[in-house]
Amino acid sequence: MSSILQEFQDKEFNDFLQSKENGLALFSAPWCNACKIVTPIVEKIAQSNDKIKFIKVDVSKSPGLASRMGVMSLPNILLICKGKIAGQLIGTTTQKAIETKLEKIV
Repeated sequence: MSSILQEFQDKEFNDFLQSKENGLALFSAPWCNACKIVTPIVEKIAQSNDKIKFIKVDVSKSPGLASRMGVMSLPNILLICKGKIAGQLIGTTTQKAIETKLEKIV
């Protein structure tokens, strides 16, 4: 199953922040079991939300980006409003918790 989340690395992520768009960035890794729980939840939300961009960053491929963004635990969801970090969810979370945070940036 392919993800509907756009996979970004350093350059794409930096370009996204400079674009001042709103978004949700899921920092995860293939070996992370909690990420395997959260990723389908984020994908489900992305299918019904066209107001923001949904991004996935594989920390195994972009460890420097994860470090620069302060990501120390996985999964880690950063909510981005106009190019700035506007919120964060760390660890396993619910669809309701993600949607509640998203409402604040849309």
